[in-house]
Amino acid sequence: MNRENASSTILLASLTCWFAWGQTTAAGQIEYINPKVPTVQLPRYEAQRYEAVVPDTLDLAERAALGVNGLTRTLDPQADYELYWVASFHRNPPIMSHDFNDHVQIKFHEALPLLRLASGSPQNEEVDKRWMEVILQMQGPDGLLYYPRRGRPWATAGVPVEQFGPMPAGDHYSEPYANGRLLGAIALYYKTTRDEQWKEVGKRIVDGLTKQAVHRDDYAYFSKGLFDVKEVSDAKAPLPDPWTRMTFGWITIGLAQFYTMTGYEPALALSGKIARFTRHHGGMFEADGRFVGIALHFHGHLHPLLGMLEYGIAAKDREMIEFARKGYEFGIRNMNPIVGYVPEVISPTATSEICGVADMIHMGVKLSLAGAADYWDDVDRWTRNQFAEGQLTSSEWVDRMIKDLPPQPGPVGPESSTDKVPERCVGCFAGWPSVNDWQGNPGLSIMHCCTGNGTRAIYYVWENILHYQEGKLKVNLLLNRASPWADIDSSIPYQGRVDVRVKRACELRVRIPEWVQPSQATCRVIGAERALSFEGRYAVVGKVGPGHVATLTFPIFERTDKVRIQNKDYTLIRKGNDVVRIDPPGRYCPLYQREKYRDDKVHTKKTTRFVANQQIDW
Repeated sequence: MNRENASSTILLASLTCWFAWGQTTAAGQIEYINPKVPTVQLPRYEAQRYEAVVPDTLDLAERAALGVNGLTRTLDPQADYELYWVASFHRNPPIMSHDFNDHVQIKFHEALPLLRLASGSPQNEEVDKRWMEVILQMQGPDGLLYYPRRGRPWATAGVPVEQFGPMPAGDHYSEPYANGRLLGAIALYYKTTRDEQWKEVGKRIVDGLTKQAVHRDDYAYFSKGLFDVKEVSDAKAPLPDPWTRMTFGWITIGLAQFYTMTGYEPALALSGKIARFTRHHGGMFEADGRFVGIALHFHGHLHPLLGMLEYGIAAKDREMIEFARKGYEFGIRNMNPIVGYVPEVISPTATSEICGVADMIHMGVKLSLAGAADYWDDVDRWTRNQFAEGQLTSSEWVDRMIKDLPPQPGPVGPESSTDKVPERCVGCFAGWPSVNDWQGNPGLSIMHCCTGNGTRAIYYVWENILHYQEGKLKVNLLLNRASPWADIDSSIPYQGRVDVRVKRACELRVRIPEWVQPSQATCRVIGAERALSFEGRYAVVGKVGPGHVATLTFPIFERTDKVRIQNKDYTLIRKGNDVVRIDPPGRYCPLYQREKYRDDKVHTKKTTRFVANQQIDW
């Protein structure tokens, strides 16, 4: 979420609105600024599929398929598959509902094609089609995308006025935040469909944002968060609220992504201007990267940092990348780096927020790729623990949690749904988990900004488990992964073993885990011992041919950590980097139910592996 204690405030406000509307309001035909439904073509993911027996360990392709379920079922088919932005499980029956904050669906637009590429899941493809059509129907005369109010009676409910300003009076309104963030999805549609109309749609958005912004010297910003049709920023207005400035990070990211995919220079220019505003004039960071302001909300600072980082990478601006690295290091000092527990706000009592966990993983990946430092161990620890545990993989526990709660009637209007809510949310991410419980806050469960950020982070980690370039294959993370170049079977944490099943001749390097000394690692290739040399943490295996299997082995063992999180003491047992037990356990949906991982015998499973022919460097 976007501000301290705002999570509870917005959800309670939404509940009040739901009961006030009841059955008196019906969602009519949604009136977009462009009424004509356009013609679009869906992305096609050409791929190979094959059966394999693999270690029963964390598989991000499977998590991506679960994510597709969450992204496509937490929607309202009667409202053009618009997102129900919040869900509460601690209620009989569980409920999910619309309000103004449905706009976090813009993150779903980006995540969905990425997860389809990773998993091959075709579930609910009709959603992709309608979403693509709606984006085109939202484009106004100035190139910007406009949300409609007619037919969406919840559009004005729960507006965080301090963040976005007052709602314009007209039938349509635009958000720089949403326009900028959707540029990432539009770039993906362009890449995956090869349809030139998406490039033109994005260019018009970039040009519209450029006109709407205030330009000062080498920086730019927006005077508020909501605009009427053809309205631009008031250059004489004071700087917007810090919460508004926080949203500029999303705009910076989308612009940089669109430039990277299309080469449209004005997108990079505006991305740089907004990044410089955020850094030097946004009032959110000290010169050394420390967070200041907006109640020290973690995600509220990390996304602006990510904006600077994505711009820095796109523009090859090393100084901007280095500043993002300093902010990342400050973040590490204010979270629990063992499990990846990122508090919603910098406070000793705050629950976690998966938005922040996902952001830190995103930054760790991108900073490592940019050569700013080697943060792969951070990414490995956090992905295996707080992040993986934050994704809802089963909903059976919800029935047990609510069985003794008194039934609550309604609301049953178009603003909410009680239909199979937990099952539809499988694959989504917790909004407020604690260190030992998915349902960290009894009254609150999901705000889908966390689902949008979490599902996208699945792709960032999955994509970068390995890299192949010009005959060189580098394995960065020892997680299961199928690819055109090699398949990785990871036995961690049962055993310290990883098998790299090579498909294309390569020079192979494999990064060993942080608890392993180089002298402890051994390697065999097609059964024969292979001497290893090292480049940093990477074991240099050397030349490996198609059909060969390179097996690396090393010690793995349990260790105990005493941690204090949310002003409570916990005992963790880790095997490798995987937490296999936590004491005390959680109450509603206890995390780290991983007793099987303590077995030294590798558990296996049969799976269908999906390898897309198209690879997207995202």
